Amino acid sequence: MFTGKYKARIAELEAQLREAQLRREALSRGNAVVDLSPQGEVLGANDNFCRVMGYGLQELVGMNHRRLCDPAFAEGPEYSEFWRRLRAGEFYRGTIARRRKDGSTVWLEASYNPVLDEAGRVVRIVKLASEVTQQVEEAAGLKALVAAIDRSMAVIEFSLEGRILQANENFLQVMGYTRDQVIGQFHRQFCPPELVNSKEYSDFWARLGRGEYFSGQFRRIARNGREVWLEASYSPVIGANGQPVKVVKFAADISARVAQHLAEKNGAATAYEVALETQEVSRGGEQVIRRTVDKIQSIADIVNQSSALVQSLDQQTGQITFIVNTIREIADQTNLLALNAAIEAARAGESGRGFAVVADEVRKLAERTSLATGEIGQKIQSIQSETSSVSTSMARGLTVVEEGVELAHQAGQAIEHMNQGASRVVEVIQELSATVDRLDTPH
Repeated sequence: MFTGKYKARIAELEAQLREAQLRREALSRGNAVVDLSPQGEVLGANDNFCRVMGYGLQELVGMNHRRLCDPAFAEGPEYSEFWRRLRAGEFYRGTIARRRKDGSTVWLEASYNPVLDEAGRVVRIVKLASEVTQQVEEAAGLKALVAAIDRSMAVIEFSLEGRILQANENFLQVMGYTRDQVIGQFHRQFCPPELVNSKEYSDFWARLGRGEYFSGQFRRIARNGREVWLEASYSPVIGANGQPVKVVKFAADISARVAQHLAEKNGAATAYEVALETQEVSRGGEQVIRRTVDKIQSIADIVNQSSALVQSLDQQTGQITFIVNTIREIADQTNLLALNAAIEAARAGESGRGFAVVADEVRKLAERTSLATGEIGQKIQSIQSETSSVSTSMARGLTVVEEGVELAHQAGQAIEHMNQGASRVVEVIQELSATVDRLDTPH
């Protein structure tokens, strides 16, 4: 009977051993497994562990665990405490860095499992591990990226209903709030009332709840009532079930840039008005110049006509002078004939007395004629002198008028060019205003 019980017990233990071996084999297929003594010596390892660490089994057996660690860590108090706890039977699980044969770092998701004997003493430690180097490096990169974003951008998280879950210091500084003043509040507290009460705003959050992404330039209101412009994106975060679980907003304060845009827009509007006024003034100036040219041309025509009349008058006075000179010569000859007739009458005596009287009267008439023609000649000479001066002055005036006409034409061309330039300025400013007006203000 005793033998039968013993055999039954042996069979039970063998079954348990086979079960344990099967479990170990199952764990060994999916994990890197290494057996360690309480002193840290490698007792054995499976192929996965050898492959992950880059050693052959013969190289590993008898090696101390500390050689699989970074030397600085292995010599530190943390490592000593780690093994003290394992030798005390404490279980450990975590993500750890170890050192491959080639000196590179490998990251393991590992558990250290102390194995106890019947007396409760640790006889060995079984380490189960999975390599997670890629995941750790990706997580580190993601963490660094998040840290970089957190340093450079304003970040805030919302529930799908718009309740504030978290906000970084940059966001709090931009909006003028403390963390306690925003956590648990709603996004609407940053928005103008006219936006909050609009259908556009409710649709905005409904679309975010469906996983839609938004980006653009947004006008917001800081705690002190100051207007803030943000270049921002609203990004729904998708959960494991494929549905949005929250919304993260990344933003940069562009208030100064928007203020500059508005100043440029206002400046463009002012420049546009000035350009239009310049255009109108230049058009009016062009018309005035044209009328002035016409008037000066009319004056030039009149001066030309007057100059022609003066020249004609000068010619006629010349003819009159010729006639007067002829009369003077006739008078002189008549006076001479009358003198001769008086002499002959004196010789004739009494019979020539009547003829002498007539000759004397003729002489006197000739003298008066000579005096009159002399005065007329002087007057004509004075007229000729004046007409000559007038003709010369009018000739100079005509030259000045012609120069004035030419300058007026040049001024007209300059005004026309100014008008064309003003028109071009108006077109450029219209294009600039259209560019500035593209500033997006959707939310």
